[in-house]
Amino acid sequence: MKRQDSRARLLDAAFAEVYKNGYHGTGTAVILKAAGVPKGSMYHFFASKKDLILAVSQERIVPKMDDFFDFSRLPGENIFQTFERVFSKMQNHGALIANGCPLHRLLVEMAPLDPDFETVLTKAYHHFIDKLSLALEAAVADGELVAFDTKAFARFFITSTWGEISLPPSLSSKESFGHHTQYLTIALEHYRK
Repeated sequence: MKRQDSRARLLDAAFAEVYKNGYHGTGTAVILKAAGVPKGSMYHFFASKKDLILAVSQERIVPKMDDFFDFSRLPGENIFQTFERVFSKMQNHGALIANGCPLHRLLVEMAPLDPDFETVLTKAYHHFIDKLSLALEAAVADGELVAFDTKAFARFFITSTWGEISLPPSLSSKESFGHHTQYLTIALEHYRK
């Protein structure tokens, strides 16, 4: 097994375990077993479990979310169709509906307890607000929407969506998320030109 393969396996295993069980609910031994690497390999790459999970945040969670929450408009698509496409992808993603947003879960669990996690995770949070805000600004520039505070709307969109999908499994479903997206669409319709 190559050194880089071991590092990647540790990141992938840690992502999967922390996403399901949270930071505090996931022990190092569980990550090592899932990755199939010895303890020494982990400490060759990461000084601690904390360093491993910080790397997971930057190298797994943010890139996965960047790919998944892509608000770039496809050719011929307007902003409403873009939102509908992204909502559909979210609603049909079983792990997202069952486990919630991985960034939100880690942010809620760790940011209040650790300044390093707060720095990394809030930077990612602001990245997604900026990304959505830019998509909305492009729709304003294209004459699809009237001028409005796109950053405030992006924050509302992200916090309400993350909150909805991060409810416990007994309260979360494709249907409940579908109802949530209907209200977000109505909110965006308010700014239609």
